Amino acid sequence: GITVNSLQPGFHATDRLRDLYGGDLGGVAASVPTGELGRPEDFGDVAAFLCSAPACFVTGQALLVDGGAYPGLQ
Repeated sequence: GITVNSLQPGFHATDRLRDLYGGDLGGVAASVPTGELGRPEDFGDVAAFLCSAPACFVTGQALLVDGGAYPGLQ
């Protein structure tokens, strides 16, 4: 009855990212294939899904929440 998954975040518009990049996140967003940064809520929504009943049969997965930034397959 236990599921184990991992969430692998990409760039999300957080205070920490703003601190690292001096507040200008345009260049960071341009490096993401979707052309935008994720919102912290985007990551949270995926985490909430994995904690929900509809995800009861999802296990052993590494979920990329990165706007397509990882260039390979997992």
